[in-house]
Amino acid sequence: MSRALRPDGGPAFPQPYPPRAFEKAMVFIDATNFLNRLREKNLRCGSIQSMALSVVLGRELARTYFYTTADKLKKARETHGPHFPDGCRIVLGDSVPLGNGKFREKGVDALLVADLVYHAAQKNCSYAVVVSNDSDFTHAIKRVEDFGCNTGVLAIGTVAADRVQDSCDNYHFLSAEVMLKRGWATELPAEA
Repeated sequence: MSRALRPDGGPAFPQPYPPRAFEKAMVFIDATNFLNRLREKNLRCGSIQSMALSVVLGRELARTYFYTTADKLKKARETHGPHFPDGCRIVLGDSVPLGNGKFREKGVDALLVADLVYHAAQKNCSYAVVVSNDSDFTHAIKRVEDFGCNTGVLAIGTVAADRVQDSCDNYHFLSAEVMLKRGWATELPAEA
């Protein structure tokens, strides 16, 4: 069987999609870590989904999860706008009052780890990305790889520790400058 070729020697009918386009990816966002990095860099996030799409490396983005508590989600919507988590499946953990008017989140990281491992074990995705600088997720990332899933970590604003970078197949870092340049964030006005 002969193949038609272009004048440059390439196939006349190139494949419309690379094989990776048929793989499913999921992104799991540690919202506390994510929002703290944005606050440190004085940034307002535009679209979480745009950032999530950038780290799945051409795969189909099946789902983006956003793990937080109700009070932190409310505050984040006030800062970043009501639509910044659009497209994300929001998973809420508990807030425990500390007695000084502040709250501590409970169970949020455990919810992320449970979903991460579950989806890998069920073969719901072939690529899982954790958005966090937190080294507490390194063991869970390795467990996901045991199920045959490729892994990635996306660190926002601050480079993750070597332990985090070494825990995954693909490490991604988004600096404040890159986020601003790509339109994924804007600078917050300086507080008076």
